[in-house]
Amino acid sequence: MADIVYRPVTEEEYPAFAKAFVEGFSDDVPGDGFVDSAKAMLPPERTLAAFDGDEIVGTFAGLDLEVTVPGGHLPMEGTTVVTVFPTHRRMGLMNEMMRVHLDTAVANGYAIAGLWASESSLYGRYGYGASTFSNTVKMVGSRIRFRDEIEIGRVRRVDVNEALNIISPIFDDVCARTPGVFARDDTWWQAGPLNDADWTKRGKTSRRVVVHDGPDGPDGYVIYRQQSSEADDGHANGTVHISELVAASDRAHTALWHYVTHVDGCPNVRYWNSPIDDPLAMKVVAPRRVSIAATFDALWIVLLDVVVALEARTYERDGSLRFSVASPFRPEAEGVYEMVVNNGVASVERATGETYMEDADFELDIDVLGALYLGGGDAHAYASGSRVRGDATSVALLHDLFHTARAPWCNEVF
Repeated sequence: MADIVYRPVTEEEYPAFAKAFVEGFSDDVPGDGFVDSAKAMLPPERTLAAFDGDEIVGTFAGLDLEVTVPGGHLPMEGTTVVTVFPTHRRMGLMNEMMRVHLDTAVANGYAIAGLWASESSLYGRYGYGASTFSNTVKMVGSRIRFRDEIEIGRVRRVDVNEALNIISPIFDDVCARTPGVFARDDTWWQAGPLNDADWTKRGKTSRRVVVHDGPDGPDGYVIYRQQSSEADDGHANGTVHISELVAASDRAHTALWHYVTHVDGCPNVRYWNSPIDDPLAMKVVAPRRVSIAATFDALWIVLLDVVVALEARTYERDGSLRFSVASPFRPEAEGVYEMVVNNGVASVERATGETYMEDADFELDIDVLGALYLGGGDAHAYASGSRVRGDATSVALLHDLFHTARAPWCNEVF
């Protein structure tokens, strides 16, 4: 077998690259503009392929993203389309592509990288930690009755082709104050959330968009599809599949959920990727009718430059820590860091000298630091699993410094 070569693909090789990563996720390449859509989001120069001769046997790519962190925003290298052909497993392809990918991210100035994991057992070894979680929520709409004191506002439907200018400002507002959400430009909107090509439907209808108007204009929207079905007794038993429900106000949130639970012919409602702290259950008479079918890890983050990343976010309390970071895959990140938070702003220095490893308050793995980074992780839980190693007082301070009142949420798979 010839040596494996790792490099970006050319324009001419892009269809083969698309075929490789789509087949890597157990699918076939759709015919209606998929390759052009993929190329718009993942240009050739941001790809990385493993070549065995002329054959692509592994794929990687990077996205230029900007993610909200507590108190601010930070550019993030988006790790995506990670595949290795079964014929080339356990040959080191994944390790080498990840090494090239992260080295490139560092060279391009990224302090963090993030991904959605198709397999949650794969990425901790590379330093990524599960930084956000989401729920799959299911319910039968006819059983959802809102509490009497909850006011239900009206909503309106807009054409998917006219939705962008209406809903993108709402998304931008929510994005700016929700850690884990990454910004979108018009290209992303059209290739992703508003893409209504046939290959995106998978047995469902075209996308529907419904908007809520607040006192100052549109302040919430839901994007969904319907899937028809019939019960054994002949009654309609379809499903509303929510792609995204984004609300900048409580009134919008209530009105949109009321709408999707009252769509004729579709008594079933399913929302994959609902925020784990979504308040819907607290607004209805019978909270258990809002069924959480699954909770899953979503956005995984690795800190490439610990100092820059920790100084980029704010903190909800003050304090100081001295901690040791273990980073087997990228030893460049290992070391002892001193962090002082004053008025919510951190100053971080990397300790140096012969005794720099001494007197750390605790030690943790780099993936745990990524898991805590956006404010949703539980340092006590990681300590119970020996992934934070230190005394109880230091662990408690770590938790209190990094944890945020609201849970982070990532808006979509990338």
